[in-house]
Amino acid sequence: MYLSRLILHANHPQAKSERDHPYDLHRTICRAFENPDEARILFRADTDRPGEVHVLVQSLVPPDWERLKAEPKYLKGKDDPKPVELAGLKVGMPLRFRLRCRPSKRIGEPGNEEQGKRKSLRDKDEIFAWLKRKAEEHGFEVKDVAFDRIYWHESKGGKDAKPLGAVQFDGVLVVTDPDKLRDAVRKGIGPQKAYGFGLLSLAPLRE
Repeated sequence: MYLSRLILHANHPQAKSERDHPYDLHRTICRAFENPDEARILFRADTDRPGEVHVLVQSLVPPDWERLKAEPKYLKGKDDPKPVELAGLKVGMPLRFRLRCRPSKRIGEPGNEEQGKRKSLRDKDEIFAWLKRKAEEHGFEVKDVAFDRIYWHESKGGKDAKPLGAVQFDGVLVVTDPDKLRDAVRKGIGPQKAYGFGLLSLAPLRE
């Protein structure tokens, strides 16, 4: 796997639009890959720094950012792709993590006109329960976490489309199964990865 980063001017019209319509950002990122499907792209646009949008991109093959052909006022900078090494994961290891995702469930009630569709979870307890289930499935235990609600739009929804809800988790996890956790990092967690969801970022825990 490879990890790289684009730094966008936050006030550029294209960057502002892609921040709210992440599928459009996905399409921009895909230009950097000869075969985006094989690349298994995961990405997340972070706005922690004033005036900049930092787009973290994970992929199975390295991107060629020259293929973007982006105008200078859109692209402020870029980091070359670096290999992601997860060989050092061990049971009991604490790590900081960030995960932007859409906790949801499928509507399964017979006769419901929305049967089969995904419905975002809005209740705080349901959201934390969703994360706990995903942690058990993917080889980690959540020790400390908080989340912020974020909003995004379907690109095809038009100007009148209502914002849709997602969340960003930031916290501390403990590794329970290194192989499952490595697989979760590689594949992502949760649905709608083309909308900037699912990328699980890990970092050492600073004391």
